[in-house]
Amino acid sequence: MLLPLALSSDCDEDSLYCYTAGRWIWNEKDQFSRRYVKFDLAELVRVAIQVTQSKSCVQVKKLPEGNFSKVFLMTMDDNKEVIAKLPNPNAGRPHFTTASEVATMDYVRNVLNIPAPKVYAWSSSAETPAGAEYIIMERSRGVELSKLWDDMPGPDKLQIVKQLVGFEKALVSTQFPMYGSLYYAKDLPDVQPSQLVYSKPKDNGVDFVFAVGPTTNRAFFDDNRDAVDINRGPWTSPEDYVISRAHRELMCLQSFSKFPRPQGLFYGPGQITSKLPKLLLPKDKTLSKPVLWHPDLHADNIFVNPDQPTEIISIIDWQAVNLSPLFLQARHPALIEFEGPIPEGLQSISLPDNFDELSPEKQLEAKKLRAAQSLYKLYDIQLIRNCPDVAHALQFRDSLAGQITGLSSSLFSDGEPIVQGMLMRLQDEWSSYIGSSIPCPLSFTVEEKERQRQNEIKWSRGVELMEEFLGQVGAYRGWDGWVNHDNYEFFKDRFERAKEEFLDRHSATEEERSQWTAVWPFTNG
Repeated sequence: MLLPLALSSDCDEDSLYCYTAGRWIWNEKDQFSRRYVKFDLAELVRVAIQVTQSKSCVQVKKLPEGNFSKVFLMTMDDNKEVIAKLPNPNAGRPHFTTASEVATMDYVRNVLNIPAPKVYAWSSSAETPAGAEYIIMERSRGVELSKLWDDMPGPDKLQIVKQLVGFEKALVSTQFPMYGSLYYAKDLPDVQPSQLVYSKPKDNGVDFVFAVGPTTNRAFFDDNRDAVDINRGPWTSPEDYVISRAHRELMCLQSFSKFPRPQGLFYGPGQITSKLPKLLLPKDKTLSKPVLWHPDLHADNIFVNPDQPTEIISIIDWQAVNLSPLFLQARHPALIEFEGPIPEGLQSISLPDNFDELSPEKQLEAKKLRAAQSLYKLYDIQLIRNCPDVAHALQFRDSLAGQITGLSSSLFSDGEPIVQGMLMRLQDEWSSYIGSSIPCPLSFTVEEKERQRQNEIKWSRGVELMEEFLGQVGAYRGWDGWVNHDNYEFFKDRFERAKEEFLDRHSATEEERSQWTAVWPFTNG
């Protein structure tokens, strides 16, 4: 195909469609297929030229890939630059994922005044000359915070944190009528008045009406969840929302013989579905209100002014941002997360008592840990001062009721025994958590509690074995065995050797070896 542009030297035409940032040492064929998107590059270029009012496009560069989209930088003959973003098949439901992302960016940018990219053109249908869904948007001004963050002094980092809290305050202060995801009303079928959110007058006098539609939350689609027939919203109440989450997990457990982390089917979660959601919700209804929340605020998604690095000028990656209850949305930004203990309370963080006895390297590590802990706590203080609802939501998440409600959304991935153990604890301490005036709907017998204790021991042992094997392999687990190209052959060989060593270590007989092989969760190819 003859194209009216130059591809960057590291980007041939075939590589445009495929995932090229790395490889997987297991289940690679499926991973690649979930990230393959074929499209007409010439048509995308034509759209970009049209929206920029340029004469031609002189270069297309494929930017570093994330997990769910392909992103290209298009440079025009007049030096204008735009971003073309195409969702992978694993990003979510066709049409809804793109349509919601565009409307959400428009809403947060123009209604909430949160700096998000401006969209120039988009299509939520693959049935167009481009052959795929796409968004053409402005290239974010400034520089990625990741390039400056490590060298920024503490006071400058605090200024960044304060701005993030301000953006979060804008998100949680907005009133939405339902739970789901945000769209332009014109992109949803049969919109009811109860779904409408906001009418934003345009310069041409045309109103853009927003509405709440089905959720784009990836928890409803990942790991084959998209294959089950369940309610994906919108929902009018938090009770309906949390019931749908639990029902989704049970449907997956009942529908599939293989799970992301194979687990048995136990009794407890069914009681979550039918009896507990309303009782476990926060008594403070503010904590259950529907809110938008950006779940991935790491340093690569935040752009700052290079001349004034404490000024955030753009936040990117609004794909799959959705309207869910505040107590399920609230979380600390990934930007300030760290490895190490999170100190309790709001008191100042001290260096270790034996700091003077440590080596220079250990002293440096201690100082870095104290700085990270201090920034984490300063974020909490900013929340309490400026956005107490979020602070209260974070506290509720750590409660037994919050943990049960949260984990009931990941039974298919993380297993049921832990949740069932929490339910039994809730039964024993019902009057303390819920109150004696409400009868406890849980009725675990002594035999069920003993069976649960044994199941939890087995589950914990299974997790230990998984961690033992993955630790021996040494690959990045977050993307199911993802490695970079240079290390692929090394880790592939290490994976095969680790498997054989694991089977040798845990199999006393050939029959046991066959049993382990039959349930082995890491598939080749």
